[in-house]
Amino acid sequence: MAVVEPIKKPIKAHQYVYDSIAYVLSPENRNGDEKCFRATFLNCVNDGADGLSKQFYETRRAFDKDDKILAHHYVQSFSPNEKITPELAHQLGVELAEKIAPGFQVIISTHIDKNHIHNHFIINSVSIETGLKWKGNKTTLEKIMRPESDKLCQKYGLTTIKKQSGLRGIDQATSELATKGKSWKVDLCNALNEAAKLCNSKQEFISFMKNKSFEITRYTDKHITFQKIGETKKIRANKLAEQFGDYYKKENLEKMMGFYRPPTKEEPSVQQKSEIAPKPFRTEFEKYEQSYFQKSPPTTTPAEAKVFQSLIKNSTNPFFFLLLVIARLMLRRKYKNKLDKKYRLLHRKIKTQKQYKMKKPNLQEVLKRYETTPAIVGNIPYKNLVKAQGENYRVRIALSAVPKLYAYPFFFSAKLYSDYALITIKEKDKNLLQRALEIEDETVIQRHNNYYTPMADYQELKKRAAQLNVKVEFLMIQPEQLDKLQDEKDRFVAIPTKEKKIRLAFLPQNKNFILNTLYPNQYKSNSDIFSVGRNSKVNTRLKAEALLGGQQMKYRTLTKEQVEQLAESTKGQELFAVFNKNAKGENLNGQYNIAFNEKDTTLIESALQNPKTTKRKL
Repeated sequence: MAVVEPIKKPIKAHQYVYDSIAYVLSPENRNGDEKCFRATFLNCVNDGADGLSKQFYETRRAFDKDDKILAHHYVQSFSPNEKITPELAHQLGVELAEKIAPGFQVIISTHIDKNHIHNHFIINSVSIETGLKWKGNKTTLEKIMRPESDKLCQKYGLTTIKKQSGLRGIDQATSELATKGKSWKVDLCNALNEAAKLCNSKQEFISFMKNKSFEITRYTDKHITFQKIGETKKIRANKLAEQFGDYYKKENLEKMMGFYRPPTKEEPSVQQKSEIAPKPFRTEFEKYEQSYFQKSPPTTTPAEAKVFQSLIKNSTNPFFFLLLVIARLMLRRKYKNKLDKKYRLLHRKIKTQKQYKMKKPNLQEVLKRYETTPAIVGNIPYKNLVKAQGENYRVRIALSAVPKLYAYPFFFSAKLYSDYALITIKEKDKNLLQRALEIEDETVIQRHNNYYTPMADYQELKKRAAQLNVKVEFLMIQPEQLDKLQDEKDRFVAIPTKEKKIRLAFLPQNKNFILNTLYPNQYKSNSDIFSVGRNSKVNTRLKAEALLGGQQMKYRTLTKEQVEQLAESTKGQELFAVFNKNAKGENLNGQYNIAFNEKDTTLIESALQNPKTTKRKL
């Protein structure tokens, strides 16, 4: 009999990827006993835990999916009563991995340090062939992994679990203790058997279980939670039923004792919700923000910020006075060198001098400087903030309210205009912003965000269009169509309208891509060498080939004529992918980037130096 189970939660940290690989490949356990019998590596090369974790990382980075879930860890355990050798167990594990995860990087390690043989599977979250992510959900486990494991067990003459039993199976620790007569779960089942015959009410049941050394720590409409006196672990009746049978479900126990009542459909309390709510995933940027403000606390307090707000309101020139207040707060800030090296460029160093002279500013010159261009202030550079992980969130506030933001631990950037400020934060910090501004109704700032976030992005788009000497184009679509373009947000700006539609603003260079994506049947991609569809597919294939061959991707910048020359010289081979030089689709100065495999460098160079006489027209 083989049982396939996931190990805790999916792996979401790079260090945890390394630790998991190091654990399954470790030759000995903590007691010095032999642990890893054999390991096999699919679509990756055994280069130690450090090298393998880097291979996993390079695959995820190649497809721009190095976030959220990074890897998955499963265990296939065989019963101690099963007559199986380590060699057969490992062979069965390798065949299972090949069937359930084709195209994925998988590490299969067979462990023999316990009285039952078991296989560990570390699966990279991104396919090396398609770039798609592994779906580590309940459906994959129950509909694919476990049935395939059962088929392989039948193939090699091993026993399988009967699906209709409904039992999860007794864990190994319980099985060992039960044989010695020391299992508290077995004692609990025996006590429940007696209670079902003797008890007639809820109070009798609770008292009876306490006399049997089992305390009922929680009794709700849905669950009964038991704890043996002297033990730290607890178990619910329904969990017990998964191992020992439906007889021990809460509903069935109460029916046998005669006081069963159908559960009410009341909403769970706030405390219950907090207990059952999953722990939210935190991005690297969120972790950095928390670390930063632990070491560099806010430069003011809410009480002091209110004083500043009053002074700015009553000043003759609020804009100028606000700049002086911000300058004073910035001088208080200390730069910390011990922050994560990955973010050393996220903040600029503020160099403080022991002795300095401040030139008295000319009010007219300062105001004139910001008539056309807004002053940008905050506790992080604007470009670094908007490019960091997470959705951007923008709100318009009064100038006098800006000092309040310096009193709370979140990153923000503010554009100061003559009579208002446009604040940019990450969406996750909107509750802190609401608290700082003392706004009770969340819909107020949400309405601001719905308007100012797309409008700010639209202004940036207009600036890029002016640089390229083109005009911004528009397309009206339905809200549900926007989902098709979610992976290419850099190519357009989505502006909601009063008619509850979406107005797309984009540059002419991105028009074909957007139309092809939204209306594939009406605007089919042609075979042109510059087609977005063609180059995306070729680039994905080249990256996969390079990773499998242990090589690197190479890049060069060419003119349009050189790209056409290269296409003609390598006709039919698809050795390269070509993209506009700018990542957002703008073609600056007629230059293009080509991507090709390292092994094809000689062919590419030769084709550029020795073109064919007949030029291919595109």
